[in-house]
Amino acid sequence: MKKIHIFDLDGTLVNSMPYYSRGILQVLDEEDIPYSPDLIEVLTPLGYTKSAQLYQTMGVPGTVEDIVGRIQTILHHEYAHNIGLKPGVGEYLRKLKASGCALYVLTASPHLVTDVCLQHNGVYDLFDQVWSVEDFGMSKSETLIYDEVVRRLGCQKEDICFYDDNLTACTTAVKAGWYTCAVNDGQKEDITAALQAAADEYIATFEAL
Repeated sequence: MKKIHIFDLDGTLVNSMPYYSRGILQVLDEEDIPYSPDLIEVLTPLGYTKSAQLYQTMGVPGTVEDIVGRIQTILHHEYAHNIGLKPGVGEYLRKLKASGCALYVLTASPHLVTDVCLQHNGVYDLFDQVWSVEDFGMSKSETLIYDEVVRRLGCQKEDICFYDDNLTACTTAVKAGWYTCAVNDGQKEDITAALQAAADEYIATFEAL
């Protein structure tokens, strides 16, 4: 077993993707800006800041800070009160912790929503560190962020097991040399097949672990 386990939040630890998708795309809907059906796959590993930068190029008015603020306002309540853990996640995290593993979060969501979500689900204190991509100024679509995590932890990349439901994040983590577990979150068949091909493992449900 790897001694360091690093988890994505949305779609991996919690059932948040329907909320996240509706919330982050609502900004475009409010501005009547068209977008492709697969845009959410592009946005998911970026984080709010880089998503806001992309939105500017699509015609959303305001500064990056303005756009990020709109997204956060839409989503904060849902993360703080309504979004729950996926089945088996709490038990799996506690089992890893009891076995002496170090647990971390690396998410594209900001601390404003991530921390309250983990707290109201009773698992925040299980993690040695909760990171947002905003803490690095990079996205999970860049191999540099995975290298920087290794540097901050002072470990070897071979010590890490990484869990994510996003194809871009999984593919990039594999390129960075991380052992990667792709997580089922009800993706389309072609995405599921690509995840299974890209990652070292595929997790259909945490209840089975």
